[in-house]
Amino acid sequence: MSDVAPFFSVITPSWNQAQYIEGCIRSVLDQGVQDFEHIVLDNCSSDGTQEILARHPHLKWRSEPDKGQSDALNRGFSQARGEVICWLNADDQYQPGTFEVVRQEVSQTGRDVIFGNAEEVYFDGRPAGIRRARFEDRRDFLIWWEKRVDLLQPAVFFRRKVLQQVGPLRDDLHLILDTELWWRISEHFPFHYVDRTLALQQRQPDSKTIKHAYRIYEEKARIFDPILAGLEPERRAEHARARRIGVGQRYLGLAQSAGKIDRSLALKLLHLSRRENPRLVLHFGWWRTFLFLCR
Repeated sequence: MSDVAPFFSVITPSWNQAQYIEGCIRSVLDQGVQDFEHIVLDNCSSDGTQEILARHPHLKWRSEPDKGQSDALNRGFSQARGEVICWLNADDQYQPGTFEVVRQEVSQTGRDVIFGNAEEVYFDGRPAGIRRARFEDRRDFLIWWEKRVDLLQPAVFFRRKVLQQVGPLRDDLHLILDTELWWRISEHFPFHYVDRTLALQQRQPDSKTIKHAYRIYEEKARIFDPILAGLEPERRAEHARARRIGVGQRYLGLAQSAGKIDRSLALKLLHLSRRENPRLVLHFGWWRTFLFLCR
């Protein structure tokens, strides 16, 4: 191992992503820089992932059991030697020139955390599109049902010292592990927006955020609702009403989308949306959707 620390440390957790991981690896190599390390933590994949990893001698990879994505990432973070930490899931990629943009922002402006836009590739036939990131006020994390914050995980980059100050990912979270980390980071470091498309995200059907989308809301409620409860009574009541409306709408939207894919999931989502806001759900046709799914 060289005594000279790399500028970029790319950390990739992996589990049975052979279909995508070659593109992930290639997108890092295609940045055309030499001062990087790419650490891959593979959870004993059985789909040919390890054979792909073995073809790339520049990788630092291990295939061993982990306790989930957070655990794998924390192992990678602890090994990282670079100035900038880059978290890239196995089914995501970097856009050409991303490292050049990041290096300029970090080296010339002294930014500690930067974020940009991402191209999204969908699995349901929709054309790919650019999703613009947004983040202005960290208090908007608490009003999570309004989605005022939209930080796209592979397009967020931070100095290693940031992670050293705020600590590792929470291993009890499986879907909003990134959001909870951004919340802690934003308490100490400003986030700087770069109006560039820095990453590509695969919105593929086996991804956690597609298969278990309703659990995103459950985890956000578990993390942020207790913090929101500490507000003064007037604001607490106002937010409680807005939350019932907002969460009901989101559950219902998920249910209607999931009805085309998985009937059991759609019914569960409909039940959750009905629990959050019965009047809203009935107004938007809960029973009509239910009858459609059951016919």
